[in-house]
Amino acid sequence: MGEFGLDVRVLGDLAVRAGGRPVRLPGPGARALFGALLLTPGEVVGEERLLDLAWGEERGTRRALQCAVHRLRTWLQGFAGTQCGLEHSGSGYRLTVVGGAVDLVRFREGLRAGQAADDPEERMRLLAGALGEWQGPVLGGRPGSLAADPAVRALEHERVLCAAALADVALNLGRASEAVPPVSAASLAAPYDEPLQARLVRLLAACGRHAEAVLQVERVRQRLADDLGIAPSPELRAAHAAALPGERSAPPRQVPPDVCDFTGRGAEVAAIGGPLLAEQDRRGPLVFGIAGAPGVGKSALAVHVAHRMAALFPDGQLYAELRADGAPVDPAEVLRRFLRDLGEAGLPATLEERAALFRSRTAGRRVLVVLDGAVTAGQVRPLVPGAAGCAVLVTGRACLAGLTGVRLVRLGPLAEDDGVRLLGLVGGVAPGPEAVEVVRLCGGLPLALRAAGMRLALRPGLGAAGLAAALRDPRRRLGGLAVPGLAVRNALAAAYRELPERERSLFRSLAALPDGFTAGEAVVAVDGDPDAVVEGLESLVDACLLEVPGEDGVYRAAALVRLYAAEAARIF
Repeated sequence: MGEFGLDVRVLGDLAVRAGGRPVRLPGPGARALFGALLLTPGEVVGEERLLDLAWGEERGTRRALQCAVHRLRTWLQGFAGTQCGLEHSGSGYRLTVVGGAVDLVRFREGLRAGQAADDPEERMRLLAGALGEWQGPVLGGRPGSLAADPAVRALEHERVLCAAALADVALNLGRASEAVPPVSAASLAAPYDEPLQARLVRLLAACGRHAEAVLQVERVRQRLADDLGIAPSPELRAAHAAALPGERSAPPRQVPPDVCDFTGRGAEVAAIGGPLLAEQDRRGPLVFGIAGAPGVGKSALAVHVAHRMAALFPDGQLYAELRADGAPVDPAEVLRRFLRDLGEAGLPATLEERAALFRSRTAGRRVLVVLDGAVTAGQVRPLVPGAAGCAVLVTGRACLAGLTGVRLVRLGPLAEDDGVRLLGLVGGVAPGPEAVEVVRLCGGLPLALRAAGMRLALRPGLGAAGLAAALRDPRRRLGGLAVPGLAVRNALAAAYRELPERERSLFRSLAALPDGFTAGEAVVAVDGDPDAVVEGLESLVDACLLEVPGEDGVYRAAALVRLYAAEAARIF
């Protein structure tokens, strides 16, 4: 409700209240003009469009429009004061209304806020509030040109988006019963929108109202057959199957626990979470490739985002590690587990058949797939669902650019402040110059910082100053960044072993190159073929063992990577 209690409603029958009391509407002409202008408050509406919207097929004259404008102004002056007025602008008119006074403005603000909210409880509150602004069809569902107007169609589409988003978060929070009334009302206004009808069926089933859910499916099926001559979509059929007694099972929730001391990465979380939260039409699933150097926190970011976005994927979150003992896992085996966990009893023998069945089982569902430690794009490709409502988070040392439509997120070191914060959370270290030095000696690498923090926690007497002193010696640094089960050297060694022999040889040469070198300097240092050296350097960039060169063409390696290159040169 706006300032001084002005409340104008167009999402249902046209109505106005001022100071808590209903205001009698003006005559038909002024009322029709008022309703037409309210569809786009604050925007100029041309006279021709107003004549179409307000009078429809019985199109009035400009004289009739001018009379309606005069009557509307007089009516508004009787109760609205400065809160609502009518202005002439160019060849049209603009209705000015104080913020928050019109229900459609409140609805759109609530929808945007709900879509942007990270917290599921807050998201549900905002979406439910926005959907609650609707009391019926726009302006009471007047027929004719008004019903077909783009502004009305846009509002109706936004109502469906809001109802679908509310259903998704309510299902994930276990609060389906609260969402049934508003989603049911929205579904009545969109009888052919199968994704929304499927969500209503799932809500009813989640409340234990299985008979109503099955009856709703039958109503939609009959309507589609009679009016459009089509069969129900896979999404509606899947909702029907889930609603049948004895056919239901809890959706898989396989993502490992969130990282309790996850620190920083706000830009990267937003780069993934923003597109996931955006309720936009998509032709296929969103696929994010999270790449970066060993120990940079790729897995932690994927798990953290998966937990934050879990409400968007009520039909399940699947997880698989794509490396086992350093070797790539067969995607056919991953699909066997995924299909079993989705309730599939019979499994095809070949990878291609399993991938096709996986796409069928996820069609019409909202499923998140998290794939950790991918080796190649070919390993990942069969594990990507086909449905637009699904998403995939893939981590890997390579950039996985071979995946169709992948959005690449390349992680770098933590910012210094975030590194100090992480060191404090893990090792109980107070911020200060010594902590900053430890972060710098760790190169901002989360794995190194965790190892350093755990070492401080295991040796309280060491202190940040003592650890910094120990790590200053390059020969002792990698050994100092190791505790049982957590070692930077092991992560770098695993990345090194995956390189082809040519790239391994080039990697070992990094120790002899300056901190920041050109391709020409590398060619001289290794005394190799220039084209082969440049190709090898780019392969090391793809493997995230070298930083992406800038416009100056200078390659750089992180300090810890250079230290391991020196070790590898001595050992191999």
